[in-house]
Amino acid sequence: MFMKTRRLLFDNKLKRKLNANKLLRIKRRKRKTEHSSRSGDSVACSKKRVLQNVDGEVKDGQTLITGPYKNGVSVIRESKRTRSCISRKGIKGRKKRKMETTDEVDEIVEPLDQISELPEHIIHQILSCLRCPKDVTRITVWSKKWRSIFASFFSFDFDQKKFKASGRYNPDKFITFVNSSLAEKLGPMHSIQKFKVSLFQANFKLIPPMSNWINAALNKDVKELEIHVEENNVRRHYLLPNIVLTSKSLTSLKLYGCKFGSNVIINLCNLKELSIKNAHVNTDLINNFIQGCPSVEDLRLVNCKGIGHLHISTLDKLQRVHLHECHGLVSINIALTSLVSFMYWLKTSWLCDINLSGCENLKYLSIKDPTLTDEVFQDMLKKFSYLEKLVLRECTRLEQITILSKTLTELSIIRCKKNIDPLINAPNLTAFEFSGERIPFIPFMLLNISNLHVVKLHLHLRRKESYPFRDLERFLRIIVKIGGWKSIVSSHKNITIHEELPKFERVSSKKLKLELIKSPMKLKDFVDNLLRMSRPNMLSLVSSSDSELLNFLKEKIMSRERNPKCCTYYSRKCWLYHIKDVTMVILFEGAENGDEGHDLQQIMFKFNWKSSASERLELVDSS
Repeated sequence: MFMKTRRLLFDNKLKRKLNANKLLRIKRRKRKTEHSSRSGDSVACSKKRVLQNVDGEVKDGQTLITGPYKNGVSVIRESKRTRSCISRKGIKGRKKRKMETTDEVDEIVEPLDQISELPEHIIHQILSCLRCPKDVTRITVWSKKWRSIFASFFSFDFDQKKFKASGRYNPDKFITFVNSSLAEKLGPMHSIQKFKVSLFQANFKLIPPMSNWINAALNKDVKELEIHVEENNVRRHYLLPNIVLTSKSLTSLKLYGCKFGSNVIINLCNLKELSIKNAHVNTDLINNFIQGCPSVEDLRLVNCKGIGHLHISTLDKLQRVHLHECHGLVSINIALTSLVSFMYWLKTSWLCDINLSGCENLKYLSIKDPTLTDEVFQDMLKKFSYLEKLVLRECTRLEQITILSKTLTELSIIRCKKNIDPLINAPNLTAFEFSGERIPFIPFMLLNISNLHVVKLHLHLRRKESYPFRDLERFLRIIVKIGGWKSIVSSHKNITIHEELPKFERVSSKKLKLELIKSPMKLKDFVDNLLRMSRPNMLSLVSSSDSELLNFLKEKIMSRERNPKCCTYYSRKCWLYHIKDVTMVILFEGAENGDEGHDLQQIMFKFNWKSSASERLELVDSS
């Protein structure tokens, strides 16, 4: 992000410089023309022939003077006063033209500098997204407004994992570091943007000072508070101070591994984001949060036990509800027209009654529930006429999936059942993802695929079965009717990219991943993400010699630096940094599919990645 913004600033400066230079060149030409015409007139006037005439009369605009001169003698005469007057007028004219040029240049430059006009909350959001504190400092040189806003933007992030010595965590060093940092920096501050404390374990030495740190942050009107305690034992969870739950400055509260006291009073009137993870919460506590957080927009409960019943009908600003692995939920009843996103994920078979009848404006629905039946699913879909994205994951009890929607744009069906064939009629569908043992063939016979741009198929194959490849060939016959598809085949640390749909052969791996993408820009982003996540042994590209993707890969891989500048200041390096060596092999294949003059070439990139030990040594040497 910093590099893109820096490049944008450089482009704006270059545009301003070019516009100013162009305008100055035009003005110079104009001045030269005016000066030449003016100098010609002055020379003509100064070289008037002054003839001697006894009577002193004027003839034809020429001044005839009297004096002791002979007839026929021409005299050039110009007084000092006239010359000084002409020079003063010339200087004043040049100064005026210079001021006009400066004003016109300023008029061109000012509209281009729009980065200083960004609202303060957007600038705070940009600063909070930067991972390196040095980048936050560098970015403030852009304008005086950014420097003044940076003076009010302070973020603290204390992580105990960084204080590991000899295989053990030393709590005393961590406590000393936090105390000294707060004593040095917290005093002159009026407010804090974000305060985060992460503990590897709830050590008894850390509990008292941690409460003092949180109180100090609350006294400075902290806006975002995040407490992370990695402790599986509920009894050893961190007891949250009651003062946290009555703060008027908090807009975001994220708690991990915390517990709450009995009969707590919750009054978080400005809270917009609430996240509780790995905690034990009961129905009364959840109801207290609902009543005490009237402005909450995002509610996330992850791995929380003991909730029981979750009924929400009074939070008019709530837009997102995410429930992940919350065992013990008996019923979910949400009636909010403001709700846009709902996610419910559960691993084991746990019966829970879900009622979202009052959420007719829902656009995103993600369900992972082994107990979900066809009847409940169909009743649920009928209520959401504006649904745009649907994710069904491991819903093994579904026998038939029927989806009829004009607004649906993204659909994912992941490991639902072995032999399920969904019936889909979604004319505006742009992205489809399926994961299973065989490709569903029936939906694509009824599906309008004219708007599809991304298709992802993850197949779990068996060695003796050949029907998945027959289904794949039938699927490709249907999908190839729309041209422009690029395919990415991943199998056993090998990636093959075809810019034209190929004929697939059997693979030895049990897992086959096939991605079909239309947009060249999305293909570049997908390949970049794939190299970052999987680190393949071989990347093969089948394309023409003038392919944009081929030039992109050559420039990025073969012209890379040893230490890429894009991740100089970050501890988490990009995939280019992890490459030890790479070899490029070019194989010419000739014409395919009988198309003469359409030669394709195959280029293979063989990667040799760095080991984790060598990477650690390089980091030590660089530091």
